[in-house]
Amino acid sequence: MDNSFWHKCWERNTLGFHQSDVHPLLSSYFNKLTLRTDKHVFVPLCGKTLDMVYLARFMKVTGSELSEIACRDFFIEHNIAYQQQTLGDFEHFSCPQLSLLQGDFFKLSAKAIESIDWIYDRAALIALPPAMQQQYVEHLKTFFSAQTRLFLVTVEFPKMQLNGPPFAVTETDVKSLFSGFKIECISTNKIKDKQFAQRKFEVDYLIEKLYVISCDN
Repeated sequence: MDNSFWHKCWERNTLGFHQSDVHPLLSSYFNKLTLRTDKHVFVPLCGKTLDMVYLARFMKVTGSELSEIACRDFFIEHNIAYQQQTLGDFEHFSCPQLSLLQGDFFKLSAKAIESIDWIYDRAALIALPPAMQQQYVEHLKTFFSAQTRLFLVTVEFPKMQLNGPPFAVTETDVKSLFSGFKIECISTNKIKDKQFAQRKFEVDYLIEKLYVISCDN
């Protein structure tokens, strides 16, 4: 799965992964987990998720997104005035509380982003095939500091029953990918109608889990 796959999804408006509302785990848990000192959340592979609008109510948001279409659509669909400028290999779309860096996430340096209190991953890790997940996580770890926490949402289903994306990520997978980190499973929810974003899965079961992950200091 290369960048062209995702560019084609946006060009063809094939957006089965896009949710039409704020993710319920975000609205249920995020504000309870944050501290008064938290000021900045980073959203890798953000698309045009409405979750960023919700997050911007609490702190500054920086998103990383491959598609220029997604970045433009986000601001247009929410009627948000924005500025655009080129910063190295990235196009920078910004308004006072929110910035989107359009380009290849794997080329994005943590030095380009100010100190991060939270990383929000609702559909980034699970969008990537297992062969790419370790590469993604290793790069994601470079954005961590001592105070950074990761709000990670995963889905579990019989891996042989569905070719992703999304890809099933089990608790064992999470522990392996984030070995050496503190991992807390905050919520486990069996989705009875097996609905994920705009898609309904023909699988034996579909479980959604929320983890909070941080450096184990």
